[in-house]
Amino acid sequence: MNAVIVSSKAAVQVRKAIGNSDISYEKVGRFEGSDFLDYCQSVVKINIQAFITDLDCTDIPFFMEGIRQYRALRSGTQMIVIALDRHEEDGTVHQLADMGIQVITTAPGTKPAAIAQALIKLLPDSAKQGAATEELDTQDVQMERIKDRIYRFTSKLQNSSYLDGADVMDLELPDLPFQEKVIVQERIIGTITIAVMGVESKLGSTHLSILIANYLHRKGCTVAIVEANSSNDFSYIESAYEGIRDFVNPTTQFSVNGVIYYKSSNKMDMSALLAIGYDYIILDIGGYEESEWSQEFYRANAQFVIGAGSEWRQPKIKQFRNTHKKVDQSNWYYCIPFVEPISIADIRKELPGNLVFRIPAHPDPYKSQGESDAMLSKILKPYMGAKKKSSAKNLLYVVIGGCVVIIVVLIILLFLK
Repeated sequence: MNAVIVSSKAAVQVRKAIGNSDISYEKVGRFEGSDFLDYCQSVVKINIQAFITDLDCTDIPFFMEGIRQYRALRSGTQMIVIALDRHEEDGTVHQLADMGIQVITTAPGTKPAAIAQALIKLLPDSAKQGAATEELDTQDVQMERIKDRIYRFTSKLQNSSYLDGADVMDLELPDLPFQEKVIVQERIIGTITIAVMGVESKLGSTHLSILIANYLHRKGCTVAIVEANSSNDFSYIESAYEGIRDFVNPTTQFSVNGVIYYKSSNKMDMSALLAIGYDYIILDIGGYEESEWSQEFYRANAQFVIGAGSEWRQPKIKQFRNTHKKVDQSNWYYCIPFVEPISIADIRKELPGNLVFRIPAHPDPYKSQGESDAMLSKILKPYMGAKKKSSAKNLLYVVIGGCVVIIVVLIILLFLK
């Protein structure tokens, strides 16, 4: 019994590998992120031998979030991810391998048919028996021809008996710290950290941080912003908010519209901030090479990278990306302010495989703006915990409780007579 959530590109080869084996759950196509997350939750509810999916069936942030949710609740189920046209240095592949997930990748230019033979080696024995009745196109799938072009990644590959003789590459993953997200029934438990950093200074990291914080606060979340740089801009923000020129407040924090601001003079470390229990902490790191908090950028759950859209400053974005080419960038969101749609298309061509967004003009970050909210909703949706909603069951309990109270009152009145 298997579950399959794959794109149309991989579906044919998955079918060849599975053959006539039983499929308990199947979805084929390119899905919206929310749909993919729903499908993963559906698979959680059934007992299967293997869960097969591929990176092309949805956007990477939603894909990784769905995999994490499933892994948290079904850690014992075999998971196989197909990654077509991905180099061995791909950050997403490395992240999946570090999670102990079996990943089949094909180098760009390899025929999709190559994955069938690789997949059949990873499937449980029952699936292999089912595939025995399926006739594979041996002319297209010659393992000798693709031997040096297909890689299987997993943290447990060295001890996997069913991959003896396969072309296995040992992984050297970057030793980067991270904060683990604990997910129960689609609700993210704990504090989500969001880092905002510019590839150079003076790109508007503070403006974007405030924009994100106010957006999350309007969603009913508790939010704090940390001035993780030495600009002292938060003191000026507090002065403007109080309406007093050169206002000086000796405290290390203040509140504006429900969002807590921590000034750069505050020496509180991240562990202390996380212990407070905010829903979200926004780190306004500023320029990449200027802040002492740069390492916190890698630890964050989501990373916003700001770059300039002008042609003479665009190379800084590419330089930043190349500096981190061996680091997983699946949760990195390159944001370009004050740029025309035609220019953002050119920047996306220079950053293949990365998520690039155009930040609309938004002069006042304390006011809601439809275009900005739409952009932030698209980026932050994987990090938004599900809100508690009144269910029909809860409503029934309320009605029953009300009826009981009325009956008790009537009985008391009856005896009083």
